[in-house]
This record gives sequence, C-alpha cells and structure tokens, in this order.
Amino acid sequence: MTTRNYPYAIRIQGNFPDLKFRSIPKQTPPYRPLAEALKEQSIFELRNVNGTLVGFRTPKYMQRVNASGYHFHFITANRQTGGHILDRQFQNAKVEVDTLSNVEIDLPRTAEFDHADFGEGKPAEVNRVER
Repeated sequence: MTTRNYPYAIRIQGNFPDLKFRSIPKQTPPYRPLAEALKEQSIFELRNVNGTLVGFRTPKYMQRVNASGYHFHFITANRQTGGHILDRQFQNAKVEVDTLSNVEIDLPRTAEFDHADFGEGKPAEVNRVER
C-alpha cells in the first residue's frame, strides 16, 4: 500500500492453519446495538482449512463511517462456515489489494432510520414524522 490515506479492499485466498472467528445470531428488528448482540456471539476455531478472507483497511479519518484499521471476514472454500476474524495464520496465499478512491453509501429511507440515535442526539422535532 503506497499511502495510508485511501481505503483498501483486500482478499486473501489460501490455506489457514489456524483461524479464530466469531458470529452472532441472526438479528431481527428492532435491531440491538452491536455491543449487546455480541453477548450472544459464538467463537469458532478451525485448523488447516481452505477459504477466503475478505476485508477492508480504512484510514483513521474515516472511522465514523467504518471502523478504522483492518476488518476481515472469512468464509470456507465450501461456503459452509464463516464469520468475523479474531485471529489468523495463513500460508500459500494469494493476496489481492485494490485501492478505493470512491466510497458510496446508500442510507435506508425508513422511519426507523429517521428516528435512530447515532450518538449525535435525536433528530430535530421539525424533521420527525410520526408513523
């Protein structure tokens, strides 16, 4: 990576001699905060498995859009198991990196999103629509 100022998409395919990842149960509305949902997470460890890591490296200045630093998810080659990576080792890997100079964000157009509190305080009364 030639600069730390761009986000990067990263894919690593290969053999993973030691892999640790987590998964949380499927969520349904109303969605709980991540910290609360993580209380029900399951931790998995796999050894000597083939698969793919996919993730991003996000610059610190973008941390309000996505967690800064590296963030990876894993899926096995047979597409049966996967989750958020906690720790990993890999060998005989093919690594692909793409510099991202364009980031597009599609926000939902729902009442739930209109009234969600993202730490900035509730939306102004003039913007509220009771449904």
